[in-house]
Amino acid sequence: MIYGRLSDFESMGLAVLGETVTRAVQWIRQLPADPREGRHRLWDDEIYALVLRYPTGAAESSRFETHRRYVDLQYTLAGGEAIEWAPRTTLTDDGDYDPASDLLFHFPGATVSRVVKPAGMFSIYTPVDAHRGKIRIAGHDDVLKLVVKIPIGRFAPS
Repeated sequence: MIYGRLSDFESMGLAVLGETVTRAVQWIRQLPADPREGRHRLWDDEIYALVLRYPTGAAESSRFETHRRYVDLQYTLAGGEAIEWAPRTTLTDDGDYDPASDLLFHFPGATVSRVVKPAGMFSIYTPVDAHRGKIRIAGHDDVLKLVVKIPIGRFAPS
């Protein structure tokens, strides 16, 4: 997992993640304050963003998940949430992998980290990063966020 303020992306040295990630960050920076919810195609059919708005709640009401084909670049636009993270290998699968949605759920284990994500914060989750969001933080009952889906093969320097 990578976590920080989007305004610090370059100073964190993250341009080394490649052209696709850098272009995704530039796209995020161009968004209006309240973008249309739903799926947004970016510059080609493989890369897209989901703009989501949902209520937050107790950690126990959400599930850990991982993806095999995509890396998630998540960014909080408004409101806020906490996201828990654990190494994928420390968790037990909760069902079978769904290739259509690129989604595998996991039972909770020893949570290694919890990050707080108010507006302006981003996080990146690779296939080894189990994560569960939708966790309420003080002062925020909901979150408006986006998730840029980057194919694993394009999450690397060009």
